[in-house]
Amino acid sequence: MTEPVIARLKPYFVQLKTGRPYTWCRCGRSSKQPFCDGAHEGTEFKPLRYVPEQDEERIFCACKHTRSPPFCDGSHNNLLDKYAEAEPDDHVDVTETGYGTFIDNVSQQARLDNGCYVLRRNPAALQRYGNLRIAPIISAATGAKHLAQYTVLVEQGTSPLMTFPGAEVVVFFSQGSGSIIISGKAFAMPLETGAYIRSGEVFSLGNESGELIDALITVCPGDAQLILPDSMPTDFDISQPERTRTYAEDKRETMADRFLQELINQQLGCEQVTQFIGEIPQSKAAYHRHLYEEVIYILSGSGMMWTDTVKAAVGPGDIIFLPAKQDHALECTSAEGMRLMGVFYPAGSPKVNY
Repeated sequence: MTEPVIARLKPYFVQLKTGRPYTWCRCGRSSKQPFCDGAHEGTEFKPLRYVPEQDEERIFCACKHTRSPPFCDGSHNNLLDKYAEAEPDDHVDVTETGYGTFIDNVSQQARLDNGCYVLRRNPAALQRYGNLRIAPIISAATGAKHLAQYTVLVEQGTSPLMTFPGAEVVVFFSQGSGSIIISGKAFAMPLETGAYIRSGEVFSLGNESGELIDALITVCPGDAQLILPDSMPTDFDISQPERTRTYAEDKRETMADRFLQELINQQLGCEQVTQFIGEIPQSKAAYHRHLYEEVIYILSGSGMMWTDTVKAAVGPGDIIFLPAKQDHALECTSAEGMRLMGVFYPAGSPKVNY
């Protein structure tokens, strides 16, 4: 036996207690998955012992092909040629009668199950500061526990300075291109670029072309307040010199017949948040959950966001909020596929679900 048995593709959600030893099955033959029952005897496989230092919720690998044992790293997604799809079912369409009233004039909200919702923004309602228009759309007031997200429009010129004391900040340009200055250091910001601002740093956004920039700013922790300083400091943290990453087709990773590229992650020094671009074909993903709190922005393509009992239409410019551990399925109905930008807390791999 040189290859492990695939116990199942979908990993296991487990709740672990401080100091208690757990033995993860490597061989895939155990009847007590994901834990060992001794069925590896007579094979070259040995179980892996894991002792948590604190109470944890984890996702343990069931396919036995992870490169980060005992934890799932998403490897199960590439054991099939096609990403797992959901079976047809009936849900109430909460968008049949529209998205409801504007919330604080900034966004309309289609409510799904357990605090999940879809937003449509009202650019006319943003607060203006010079050439910058900005307003929060995801926050504790709308049910988020860890993240806050702001919708931002930048006209020609350099925006006022911004900072969110005590928070890591992630920026994404979904329309237009320009630049960002982070505590005195300038970076180009082409279309579909993510940027990372470390806690305590000040930044501004530049629009050199005159084409309106549509951007999203994600803040973690979400209770950090927006401050507009009077002057730009020159205290850029040189311990992490790379701060931006642009979508590039040759940098994508595969997930069966899907693709993704991480833009902002722990490799760039961002400890709390991961930002990525995903590409999905015409299909409906199998229902699944994540341990992370997530915000999804639809870049192109149309479809449906499904939760336990209801569904909502989504299209370009729509924003989806998903609480941690909410069962959901994103369906793409466009023949050309769907592209999206996602950001989530805590940082990790967008390939991991259960």
